Amino acid sequence: MNSSTSIADQARAIVCRHAFALGLILLILVKLWVIHTEEIYGSSTEYDALWYVGSARHWYWGAPYSWTAFVRPCAYPLFIAVVHFCGIPLRIAIELAQMAGYTVLIAALRKAAVPRGLGLVIFALMMLHPASFLCNSHSMSDSFYAAILPLALGGSLLTLFTRKFSHAVWTGGAYAVLWNTREESFLIPVILAVFFGLAILQRRDAPTRKAHFVFWLKRTGALAGTLIVLVAAVYSANYYTFRSFAKSDMSSPAFEKAFRALLRIKPTYSMRYIAVNMEALRLAYEVSPTFAQLKPQFEALAGRNWTNPAFDTLGIREYGPWFMWALRNMTANAGYYKNPVSTNAFYRKVAREINQACDEGRVPDRLVVSGFLDPGAVSRIRYLPRSIGRIAKLFLFRHQKVMVRADTNLVPWMSELYQEMVFRQPQVAGSNTVVIPNTILAKLAVATQNFIGAYYVYLFIVLAWAGLAAFLILLWFVRRWRASEPRIIVLLLLAATIVTRLVFFSFLDATWWMAGYERYVFPIMPLSACFFLLLIYEAIALWRSRHGFSSSAFTRC
Repeated sequence: MNSSTSIADQARAIVCRHAFALGLILLILVKLWVIHTEEIYGSSTEYDALWYVGSARHWYWGAPYSWTAFVRPCAYPLFIAVVHFCGIPLRIAIELAQMAGYTVLIAALRKAAVPRGLGLVIFALMMLHPASFLCNSHSMSDSFYAAILPLALGGSLLTLFTRKFSHAVWTGGAYAVLWNTREESFLIPVILAVFFGLAILQRRDAPTRKAHFVFWLKRTGALAGTLIVLVAAVYSANYYTFRSFAKSDMSSPAFEKAFRALLRIKPTYSMRYIAVNMEALRLAYEVSPTFAQLKPQFEALAGRNWTNPAFDTLGIREYGPWFMWALRNMTANAGYYKNPVSTNAFYRKVAREINQACDEGRVPDRLVVSGFLDPGAVSRIRYLPRSIGRIAKLFLFRHQKVMVRADTNLVPWMSELYQEMVFRQPQVAGSNTVVIPNTILAKLAVATQNFIGAYYVYLFIVLAWAGLAAFLILLWFVRRWRASEPRIIVLLLLAATIVTRLVFFSFLDATWWMAGYERYVFPIMPLSACFFLLLIYEAIALWRSRHGFSSSAFTRC
């Protein structure tokens, strides 16, 4: 009897051990089946989706020099180039990348004693988030950011829980990729500061506090050192090619100096969302002979077209946040983007002339805190609470399968570029409608996608309210938990990541522009579902321990 019981226990243990891995594989296959009728959308946006594909064609640094060659960071174009080289369609590759990131995060949660069953539920909710059905079908860097962010967070947690030096090193590499994916890299130091703080709060195994501090300082140093070395390598490659030791043309020293100088000019009126207005441009023409060379370009049709988005939205002929793009475009039209040397020299000369005029009092000036934001942004901080609510509403995402394959103005060369680089099916002449294969599985996949897109929001609302209740419970029992506990560490790191990104883009909504933030917050949408579930589980576990219970429905296997 004992022998048979022992065999049964061993069999059960084997099934439980492999059931978790099989469950992950099954969920991955389900997601791949749900999206198997999807493909990369044929976007004609030459400075966005289409730009990434075109840059990938030249492996980023091989593109002919122009005002758009260096306009965005390199990580996502290089990802497209690598998966193209491997013969993997981009639509499948981005799904696999995201699922790899979520898998690493789940592995970290298992180290934090999160039960297997709960881990599978979290993995499913992150992977099947309806925003992924839309965002992953566009060749934009946000979908890649959504893949690397959980990878970096998972690596951070594995470093904290295993204390292995090797985890710190490769996690630094993940953060370096994240750094070179989008422009808002300053959010990464915030996450790293929280990581180091949580590391110091870890249970001390070292004999002294100093030894404990040095232990984690070395691992944080390895992570940050890897990040710095890889970022420096990318910046060096950019300098070799584009003569700018920076992430992109947007943050290149010469361009930043010119833009900062233009921000320094103080006009007689200030408007929300308008950092450099028409009056500031007229003053710049007067005091900077170099910048005045762009006046015919700005006043031509090509220059006025950059004011259309602000005019359509606000009813005023201003450039708004598109001025940074218009400035480079007009500089190119004036012939200063022939090579990196002439471009940088032009921007530096503009900055020097405008700054000199400001210093001499020939033009009214103002304090510029950031070379990116409107100096009047701080005065509009009163709009922040409303913007936080508006950005938070984006998490109530709904989706129905898009039945259009491409923009109506997609021209043949654009379609051919998508076919070549992302293995998109050829565009049938005269047809722009998605064709669903006449099979039960294909139709069922579309129906499943639409069902998730329509009803996931209700599950998220329930999780959000339950998460709020769980948070209040944790506050009630605040004396019973410690910041060194693994699941509390996970919650704090996730909360820091979600809140910093939410607040930053809310600030931009309040001061910079008021629309188009869905794709920017997409990377933290799946993480929010993970956060709420963990919050609920932690509250339940604390409540049960308070009343003498130790078992859980999630821990039976």
